[in-house]
Amino acid sequence: MHDRVIVKFARRDDVEGRARSGGPSVRPTVRSRRLGGKLGTYRRGSGLSGTELAARLGIHQATWSKVESGKAKASPAVLARAVEELGIPGDVAAQLTELRRKADEAGWWQDYGDILSEAVQMLIELEADASWIRTYEGEVIPGLLQTRDYAEQVIAAGAPHMRAADIDRYLELRMRRRERLGQGPRLTAIIGEAAIRQQVGGPDVLRDQLRHIVEVIRGRDVTVQVVPFSAGAHAALGESFVIIQWPDEADPQAVYVDGVTSWTVHERSGVIRSYLHAIASVQSRALPPRASLDLIDDLIEELR
Repeated sequence: MHDRVIVKFARRDDVEGRARSGGPSVRPTVRSRRLGGKLGTYRRGSGLSGTELAARLGIHQATWSKVESGKAKASPAVLARAVEELGIPGDVAAQLTELRRKADEAGWWQDYGDILSEAVQMLIELEADASWIRTYEGEVIPGLLQTRDYAEQVIAAGAPHMRAADIDRYLELRMRRRERLGQGPRLTAIIGEAAIRQQVGGPDVLRDQLRHIVEVIRGRDVTVQVVPFSAGAHAALGESFVIIQWPDEADPQAVYVDGVTSWTVHERSGVIRSYLHAIASVQSRALPPRASLDLIDDLIEELR
């Protein structure tokens, strides 16, 4: 997605003390929420209620509820006791311990905390541990595929009052995000034909942008498919979204949806199924990868 700039967001992810203190609520980080979600799944599978498990662990039910929602992290001792009480296998327990450790780490993106919107921070956190990212954009090149010049035009148009110095830092942030494509995650980008024809920044900027896409396709684990104007209606029409899959297939997927004035992260299975249907629908109407690459090459020639 092209990641709209909305508002600055400062976060603090704390352990039980802050959660009980009566201070301002904290937004769960992606890693702490994944940790809590896994613990909740095993707790429900055991047949225990949250109150019953909390009593066995020697903590308040409200504290355990915050752990499952990701708003507080279990201490190492509480996590170890929960693993034992819930009969969690050793390999999964190791994953939970690692998630807890990573949830304490400051993400590289926090270097940009003074300019980073809550929406973009959430998207970057979702991407941080992803093994597969699927995105649909009808009118704009997805952020992970953007060149610096193209991104500058998109950012400046979306935030006309942003200071030039902040735009430069935001561009630096986006280029650092783009580096992730060479470090593991697989990317499948479904792009509307309008996105590859709209001359954002003029023909030279668009030509360089399209050349960059070709280079990325040929050098990394990236698939790009173009939805031609002739494709007709599909289930993703009018939408733009990102579907995140993590390495552990047992982890639930998440869907990030960005709009002009709001953004949402969906984690409920029913909603995720709807977006999986939507991306399957649009992908079935898109050109195959080879034909999409040929179309992009043809357009590059037209822009010479």
